[in-house]
Amino acid sequence: MNYITLILLAIVGLEGCVSPEYGNFVKYTPPALNTTLVIDTVKQIETLYPPARAQINIGQAMVKTDLFGTGLITTLRKHGYAVQEYRQKPLSDKDLTLQYLIDVPTTTEQALYRIKIRIGGNTLTRAYVANNDTVMPAGSWARKED
Repeated sequence: MNYITLILLAIVGLEGCVSPEYGNFVKYTPPALNTTLVIDTVKQIETLYPPARAQINIGQAMVKTDLFGTGLITTLRKHGYAVQEYRQKPLSDKDLTLQYLIDVPTTTEQALYRIKIRIGGNTLTRAYVANNDTVMPAGSWARKED
């Protein structure tokens, strides 16, 4: 009996290791909140990679209901970026691969959103506090060079 319990605990523990690292894990974000998150994210990308000089390959599959992902692609294009939607292999080695994560950490009592962007050799992360369908940054962008 103990052997079966141990195996079940190991399987449940490993489940987190095989879940996708990037994607939109928020069930619903109000459109105004989503727009604010997208615009702020694109502004940060612009500080590292100027438009019209960077070609971006979205490095993950997206579902059509992912308003953050579709808004991000549209806004990047409006700001002058060449954006290739998800492909297993980028068209060019010069393309910057972009992956994103948007989630709500369950360990907090506030309505907190986390944005994590991996582009080129950088990982950018920022937290936001949501209140009444608006969102405010909870701090500055953190940047990690890979």
